[in-house]
Amino acid sequence: CALLSAECTWLGDPSYSAEAMAAYWEDALAAAPVGIGTTAPDADVVRSGVASARAAGIPVIIFNTADAGAGTENALEVLFYVGANERTGGQSNARRVLAQAAADGASVAKGVCTIQEQGHSGLEARCAGVRDVFDENGIALDILNITNDPTESAGLINDYFTANPDVNAIFMLGPNPSSALNLYLNESGRTGLYATTHDTSNEIFDMIREGKLLQAIDQQPYLQGFETIMWLFLNSQYKLQPGGDIFTGPGVIDGSNVEAIAELVAAGYR
Repeated sequence: CALLSAECTWLGDPSYSAEAMAAYWEDALAAAPVGIGTTAPDADVVRSGVASARAAGIPVIIFNTADAGAGTENALEVLFYVGANERTGGQSNARRVLAQAAADGASVAKGVCTIQEQGHSGLEARCAGVRDVFDENGIALDILNITNDPTESAGLINDYFTANPDVNAIFMLGPNPSSALNLYLNESGRTGLYATTHDTSNEIFDMIREGKLLQAIDQQPYLQGFETIMWLFLNSQYKLQPGGDIFTGPGVIDGSNVEAIAELVAAGYR
């Protein structure tokens, strides 16, 4: 926005809430902007807002969390999507786990994918990607519902592993779930667990350094915000738009690049 000398307003909440998101859409439409960027963790929550924007001639770009109905008759009528391919990210994590197990001369008996926000299409797509790879290799995968509270989720993870001691691979889907896994590992003293996650945090970087996580999928959220504003500006001024969606991930953070990525995150670019 500063680069373009554009007036921009951010409407959001640290925790996802369908009710809050619907209210933010009302505020956005009331401001009569020349363009709106929105996430779509639940397409039905933003559907009426997107339709109202279209009726008012306001273009909409979806960023960060795609419309699960894209490409179908239920697709939201927007310009395009800017963000990661979440399913591909899940596939990358699954392949890394299987590759590491093979390199260790071991195998993955069974896996579990945790979901901290039930009904969130992006998180479900991440687990679906893991399942794609596990199904190809004849490996069972459980889905474990947790929360965004690390302490509560650590307890749920502990209970799960107590009941399923044969599971030796776990897929976390974000910073708070990763904190829960770290808490579980520290309290239980468990080793030999193949684990991955998504997104970034200082704790995730430390877990990669310590060997607790094989990798984290980076969706490059800075780029998502930058591209959304840039294309809303280009569209409003010159009616320009790309020929399709813009994918900002999956990128991989592991032991080979974690130090460089950590520095860029600290600087505000990753």
